[in-house]
Amino acid sequence: MRIGLLQLNAILADPEANGRRVEEAYARAVAQGADLVLTPEMAIPGYLPEDRLWETGLRSRIERENQRLRQCAGDVPLVFGTCSPSPSGRLWNELWWCQGGEARCVARKRVLAMYDIFDETRYFDPAPEAPALVDFHGMKVGLSICEDLWADPDLAPGPIRYAFDPIRDLAERGATLILNASASPGHLGTWLPAGKHPSWAQPGKLAMRRRLLQGHAGRYGLPIAYVSRVGSESWLTFDGGSGVVFPDGSWQGLNDFEEAVQVIDLHRGGEPWQETASEASWLHQALKLGLRENLRKQGLEAVVVGLSGGIDSAVVVAMAAEALGPKNVLSVALPTRYTSQESLDLARLQAERLGIHHLCLDADAPFAGATASLANVFPDRTFSLTDENLQSRARGALLMALTSEPSVHRLLGTQRLAVLNTGNKSEAATGYFTLYGDGIGAFGILGDCLKQRVFALARELGEAVPLEVVTRKPTAELAPGQTDEASLLPYALLDAILAIHLETRRPLESLSDDLAELLEGAALDQARAALPRMLRLLHASEFKRRQLPFSLKVSPKAFGLGRRIPLTGTWRES
Repeated sequence: MRIGLLQLNAILADPEANGRRVEEAYARAVAQGADLVLTPEMAIPGYLPEDRLWETGLRSRIERENQRLRQCAGDVPLVFGTCSPSPSGRLWNELWWCQGGEARCVARKRVLAMYDIFDETRYFDPAPEAPALVDFHGMKVGLSICEDLWADPDLAPGPIRYAFDPIRDLAERGATLILNASASPGHLGTWLPAGKHPSWAQPGKLAMRRRLLQGHAGRYGLPIAYVSRVGSESWLTFDGGSGVVFPDGSWQGLNDFEEAVQVIDLHRGGEPWQETASEASWLHQALKLGLRENLRKQGLEAVVVGLSGGIDSAVVVAMAAEALGPKNVLSVALPTRYTSQESLDLARLQAERLGIHHLCLDADAPFAGATASLANVFPDRTFSLTDENLQSRARGALLMALTSEPSVHRLLGTQRLAVLNTGNKSEAATGYFTLYGDGIGAFGILGDCLKQRVFALARELGEAVPLEVVTRKPTAELAPGQTDEASLLPYALLDAILAIHLETRRPLESLSDDLAELLEGAALDQARAALPRMLRLLHASEFKRRQLPFSLKVSPKAFGLGRRIPLTGTWRES
């Protein structure tokens, strides 16, 4: 059998556009000799339109597109992911096997994901029974949808346990081929220092998928065709990873992060699984895709980035220039009296190197005006954290002003522009940012990247980020002689704490011992001594993080929907 895998992007809540894309890709796969064609999960409505799914108008449009695609299916079966109403008022998450203009089989998702970012029982009911096997080309084909693949506790260890395993059920009922349609967001594993491999570290999604697919195929002695979507929706990035795994563990697959139509011949077998890309390379591709997709799908065409001469803004502006094209990026230096000439020179150097638009705006004037207003009421006041925050907010106000400034619209050729946030996860975790200052922006591409991953990404970007930016000490330049690490902790030590406690959710009582698996000597002593303070900062900053722009999820545990911490309540260190 030759299986056509449609690794497609989707537009949320646009079943007509998605249906046309499926129809075109189906025709291409048939022309390439496919005997059977499979789409990702929820290919017609997109995964996941969230509360748009309650709209009766959207439900009607999805149903009309389902029926239209059913009629489009010829002798070659089209197996597409969609949804339809269930008796409860929710929906079924379904796979329709359509052939000869008829729906030969409809399989419904049996296991609904309810952890981290997933909240599927809000919208769907689980299938009350297993789908029938489909006899086709001398094989018995079992249909499954995404989380159905993740129910074996030996292959998918984690806190969630399911009452049954749909893949085992299909195999025990005689399936000789299993199809799995997925919409599986990608992410890296726990950040770890080079050369460290603690047993508690969580792997990335690519490694987890490989373990699942090889495990099921080897255990039950059958091939599994897996197709997942690509693209980005808000905070999620879908990297694809589609292909067919064979009982011997070999693999035929598609390129990650790319829309593709590929026909895979089961009789050819597979090849050894290729080594995965480096973390920095995967991160580069994921963030570029997420940035480009979010702007396109929100109707935005250009971005404004505050370019400080520091590494975070340097990485963001380099990524923006690559993803959107230099003419669609405006960088802005925003000096106050504490800004060094080196920072201004590095910002200008990078802007020239990237070929982007660049401005330098005086942020000291609004800062001076604000401090003068305070001095009128408090004549004896002296420099304090208030002044640091005022500088940051002056910069934020100027950046936001540029998005509605007609001169900027003429410069960029569009009124559809937004500010990109440049903060990273280490800063967000500790509250080391200013609300309504450097916390502004439409969204942030680094908000789920610990500082060490920002450094790795800067090195991955090569000459797009000047070496002098990478090697200088991080500083907000809001006070004389200020550096981030003097205010917090060396980032390598802080990130070790956050990797253990935040990204891997290790218990508090084990944190000190866990640190010994990542650090040693004086660094270990320093991190252990700072542990109580860093944890207090993390748990005291929840209200600030709630007001940050959303960021692209690239780690096992990101701030946002997958980490629902109340603003009220008592927190204790033990």
